[in-house]
Amino acid sequence: MTDSTVEAVRGVSYYVDRDEVVAIVGESGCGKSVTQMSIMQLIQTPPGKIVAGDVDFDGIQLLKDGVSVADMSNIRGNRVAMIFQELMTSLNPVFRIGEQFIDVIRAHNKKMSRKEAWVLGTRSLDAVGIPDAELRMKNYPFELSGGMRQRVLIAFAVACKSDLVIADEPTTALDVTIQAQVMELLMDVKKRNNSSIIIVTHNLGLVSRYADRIYVMYAGQIIESGTTEEILTQPKHPYTLGLLAAVPKIEETKKANLVPIEGAPPSLANLPDYCSFSPRCSYVCGKCKTTGCPPLKKIGNSEHMVACHLFDEETSDAK
Repeated sequence: MTDSTVEAVRGVSYYVDRDEVVAIVGESGCGKSVTQMSIMQLIQTPPGKIVAGDVDFDGIQLLKDGVSVADMSNIRGNRVAMIFQELMTSLNPVFRIGEQFIDVIRAHNKKMSRKEAWVLGTRSLDAVGIPDAELRMKNYPFELSGGMRQRVLIAFAVACKSDLVIADEPTTALDVTIQAQVMELLMDVKKRNNSSIIIVTHNLGLVSRYADRIYVMYAGQIIESGTTEEILTQPKHPYTLGLLAAVPKIEETKKANLVPIEGAPPSLANLPDYCSFSPRCSYVCGKCKTTGCPPLKKIGNSEHMVACHLFDEETSDAK
């Protein structure tokens, strides 16, 4: 087997305004989490490597040589917090919740004493609705339910008062009721700290109520973006249409089969030089496999953008 370069993310560009909620959606393996890990400079090397691009955070170029490891360590938590999707591995199983709070808080505020960090951790647990917060600080992670562990991770962001919170699949493996509670907690964190939030998920239905804008990713690229209203009411890309069709409709009065997106995502190690969604697309035309990979273009005069040859004429009018 020969060594080869796999581009997990290609040409991804997006922005998040202050006090805004942005959702990044797409199937597993499309590059959503890798993009966020790149922002935090948490890509494991080897085998991973950031070979190009930059991240502009509040005027700071995070991927430039001038940002040292110490600088980035200070930005993580203090300025940018990340809630990871692996509930079972995000918390250290051999340390009590309180000890982990003390480590996190004092890593970003070395002047704070252990006692002060404990009090702040307790208040943060209380802020995210965990009952008997003082007692929970003395628990080990395995003594908490999945929903409780997710609340603990959100409480870290509350304690650090981060400007940007990246929530990577924050509702994975949680039941529907707990999912709603977790999303409401994130919105409370946003209001409490005047933060911006990036929600990474595969569920368009979940973010429909909370996100201001949505970016849809497929095979390492953004293939559609726009306001939540535009994406939900006027979806353009066939992949976005497929994601929406796969969301169960609670208003259905009789049993209805979910409509899957046929086929499987392409291998990132062997991507075609044309539209990567075309093998699964029910709207495929001759241009899709002969004109190269479609670039992201504006639809009309709005901020709605799509990467699909079906809209080449419509997007050209906006130039």
